Amino acid sequence: MMAAKLIQIPVESYELSAAVHFPINAEDKAPVMIFVHGFIGNKIGEHRMFVKAANFFSSLGYVCVRFDFSGCGESDGLYKELSFSKKVTELKAVISYISHFKEIDNRNITLVGHSLGGAVTAIVAPFLTNINKIVLWAPVARPYKDIVSITSEKAVVLAKKEGKYDFNGFEISHTFFEDLKLYNPLKTVSLYSGPLLIIHGDQDQDVPYTNADEYFHATNRSERYIIQDADHTFSSHYFEDTLFHQTNKWLEYLTLEQKTVIESL
Repeated sequence: MMAAKLIQIPVESYELSAAVHFPINAEDKAPVMIFVHGFIGNKIGEHRMFVKAANFFSSLGYVCVRFDFSGCGESDGLYKELSFSKKVTELKAVISYISHFKEIDNRNITLVGHSLGGAVTAIVAPFLTNINKIVLWAPVARPYKDIVSITSEKAVVLAKKEGKYDFNGFEISHTFFEDLKLYNPLKTVSLYSGPLLIIHGDQDQDVPYTNADEYFHATNRSERYIIQDADHTFSSHYFEDTLFHQTNKWLEYLTLEQKTVIESL
């Protein structure tokens, strides 16, 4: 297994911390997977989920990219300065930066978004032609409603009164909450013409697993998979293993389908 290469990705006047996992002995330009973490997450993930996912998929031939949004993990910035709009800008910057790597097929990029990162992915992907697959793991569907259900309405009230709210050591600004109201991922993702996979656990206590159904009905080329008894972060070896293998099964099917179409021409 090849060690991840740590890099810094410039965005305006600051930098995001990222890790890139390259496949061993790749003969051609490799497809890319970019993992997009959630609300107060980071590029490592709960129980190292993103690290393990990147190792798993890079062993199958993908260049895998994990990164921290600003104010998260090892990236520059403060969380109180972050907003959903800023996350959108940063994901676009990451995609643009990675697209110039000589080792990758920049026309074959898959975004994998977890939780709020799923909503960011759904907003960004329809407008970038090199994003040809989307995978959403336990995605947020209504940013304001879903996030406030986690932080509580009290957080919104106090953030408005004091300018910020301390949530588990992360300072969340009033602007952050207001900015969430501007986005409708379910509506925006309907503009996406590529294939979409949604995987959710039916025991998710943070984000409604019915979001999977709503994303499924939002596009014409979607598939969904519900993992029985799984929580929001798929926190068991079995849940994680199922998550990775179901994602790969879907990706392999699409690759085979594309190959069949090309051979029939």
